[in-house]
Amino acid sequence: MKEMSDITRRSHRFWDNLRISTAAGIGLLLSLAAGYFVWRWEDRVTKQEFNALAESDILTLQNGLNLYLSKLAALRALFESSADVSRNEFEMFTGRLLLHQSAIQNFSWVPRVMRAERAAHESAAARDGIADYRIKSVAPDNNIVPSEDREEYLPIFYSSVTSRKSPIYGIDLRSQPLIERPLDRARDQDQLSAVPDFVLHSATGDKHGFLFSLPVYRQGLPHDTVEDRRRNLVGFVHGAFLTAEAFGNIIDTSTTAHPVDLYLFMADAGSAAPPLYVYSSRLRTEPAEQKSEAALDAGPHWSGELKAGDARWSLMVVPIPGGAMGTGHRQAWVVLAAGLLVGGLVLANMSASDRYARRIEALARTDPLTTLTNRRGFVARLTLAFADARRGGSPFGVLYLDLDDFKDVNDTLGHAIGDALLRQVVERLKKTARPTDLVARFGGDEFAILQADASDPIAAATLAARIGTCLAAPFTIEGHEVRVTASIGISSYSADVVGAEAMMIQADLALYRAKDDGRNCFRFHTGELDQQVHLRVTLAGELRVAIDGAELELYYQPLVDIVSGRIVGLEALVRWNHPTRGLIMPLIFIPIAERTGAIVPLGHWVFEEACRQLNRWRDQGIAPQALAVNVSGVQFKRASDLELDIGVTLARWGIKSGNIEIEITETVLMEMTQKHGDALERLRQLGVRIAIDDFGTGYSSLKYLTMYPVNRLKIAQELVCRVTTDSRNATVVRAAIRLAQELGIEVIAEGVETEAQVNFLLSAGCAYAQGYYFSRPVNAERATELLRRGLIKPARDLLRVIETTAA
Repeated sequence: MKEMSDITRRSHRFWDNLRISTAAGIGLLLSLAAGYFVWRWEDRVTKQEFNALAESDILTLQNGLNLYLSKLAALRALFESSADVSRNEFEMFTGRLLLHQSAIQNFSWVPRVMRAERAAHESAAARDGIADYRIKSVAPDNNIVPSEDREEYLPIFYSSVTSRKSPIYGIDLRSQPLIERPLDRARDQDQLSAVPDFVLHSATGDKHGFLFSLPVYRQGLPHDTVEDRRRNLVGFVHGAFLTAEAFGNIIDTSTTAHPVDLYLFMADAGSAAPPLYVYSSRLRTEPAEQKSEAALDAGPHWSGELKAGDARWSLMVVPIPGGAMGTGHRQAWVVLAAGLLVGGLVLANMSASDRYARRIEALARTDPLTTLTNRRGFVARLTLAFADARRGGSPFGVLYLDLDDFKDVNDTLGHAIGDALLRQVVERLKKTARPTDLVARFGGDEFAILQADASDPIAAATLAARIGTCLAAPFTIEGHEVRVTASIGISSYSADVVGAEAMMIQADLALYRAKDDGRNCFRFHTGELDQQVHLRVTLAGELRVAIDGAELELYYQPLVDIVSGRIVGLEALVRWNHPTRGLIMPLIFIPIAERTGAIVPLGHWVFEEACRQLNRWRDQGIAPQALAVNVSGVQFKRASDLELDIGVTLARWGIKSGNIEIEITETVLMEMTQKHGDALERLRQLGVRIAIDDFGTGYSSLKYLTMYPVNRLKIAQELVCRVTTDSRNATVVRAAIRLAQELGIEVIAEGVETEAQVNFLLSAGCAYAQGYYFSRPVNAERATELLRRGLIKPARDLLRVIETTAA
């Protein structure tokens, strides 16, 4: 019995030990696995944090650099807006640009002076108080000597340096090859010139710097070609920046202390080249070492590129020794030692920390009074919008506004009423803006709106007008009736704007203009754009009057059989004979009509007039086989009205539907096939012909051509005009002609201007064409003469294009 009991105890002990050993083994394996995964996780998280920090630093530097360059762009705008900027005006303007800007050594105006103008130019400087001014050159030994006789000079004439006795005045930039070549490149390409590595001389010693210049061309004269730019160059606005101060100030003022060092190198300088500048982390006790790219490349680092014009710098971000960006795997050791429980707690803690960090980041981007996005969050979104637009995304606009005389509300009614007013202003702004727009508060009574999908300045003008109206209505706050208005500055995205900060400066300057112009209004960042938008708004109203009056007229351009010269049809093109502005081409007023809805009554008038004229030609026995009329996509969106309108008009004038050809673009074909495919089919059943206009410039999708067969393709003018000079264009046109032939569709080539183009089209199998080679668009009287002849014999020389053939 005792032996059995011993056996039983030993058996229980064995199984207990086995269970304990198994549990311990599993625990150990799990601890090792947890430790391994936490080890790997720490490596990954540290790398991600480091990369994110480095990307943030380079984005900060790029934005800061763009902000410096935007000041140069603002200076160019001063010279573009006035043909005669005085020295005092220049000094006042640059004085404002240079406030608190220790990194900018100076701004200069560098006019183009021809040999015959030298004496008068030097005398003008002397009258301005620049004693002993002469055009000078920098000799190879860096001595300044009088310039030798040459055809053209680029002397520093105005400068922001405080002393008018400075030797900088009169220095000819053409005497320095390092500067001259970028200037010529900037002049020819109408872009920013850059000298990214230049020694700047000052009273405190020589320092490394970089130079930027922007060309200025003569007002009212073209600068579309290289020849135009060389002929019409007026001069350059020029800026000198101190490298260390510029990049150091950007980092110090834009970010908190980071455990990384920054190394700036000239791009393509070679891996052994020393850095141009080293930014030592503020967390260091000693400055970072000067190291080459090759030395830094051997250790942990992140590299990227800074750009300005055609200048490039390489930036390397390196974690400081012993800093937070180094991986010590402390948590992995804790997990391994403490087991699964501790690992779980650590992971839970890390998750909570991550949520806490995200919450802190969200609060850092939010205005506490209104819960709107603040300036930091707005600029971040604006930067993303820039990046998207650079990749082909939708354009956008920035509206920068503040409340007129808001200070009076605070002073008379108290800050509590002022805060309540701001919250009510926010509610009105949210209701006025679209859900896709971003409304932000910058502090005080300043607000900004990032307007999405603003492809046209008139959209920003419309939003600004709505904001002005909604804010002008009285507010009721704690029994007080409060009235305020808003001044608004608008900046629209364009490829010329260097970055988010530059766009904010443009909007800010436009806001100041709105204030100066009496407040309670909006202004665009350039007077030219301002005038354009106001002109278009004015034209929109005048166009409605023109449709009801007798200001519109149809012109007709023949469609010709290339071989025989026989007229096989006409295209109707609308013109606007404005009583005070003269002849206005459709390229100007058709987009306005589409955006304002006036295209519907305008389209009705065009179709009615075309049918009336076709009826007259039929009565005279000279009616063409087909009369083509353009139809807008906006008209198709009201498809039932369009079909009824066409049917009624055809019946009124007794026109056979087969004699009318409706022209639509590829984009409209795609939209109608997707959304209103039955509209096209109903028109086809009505008997009218369908032509695809400007083929080759839109979607060019076979799917839409096969889903809805059309009668004719019209190959776009921009393709046809280069068939004899561009092999790729020629290939595309041949392919389009073969495609049409395979689908049984007629082809017409648009914009034909030369005999060489005609010969190419014939060899490619195209039978029909229209363009200046045969006839410009002509009025009804002249078109009647052409129809009576029935044939067109073109002149055999190159015809100059002076107006588009598009309606």
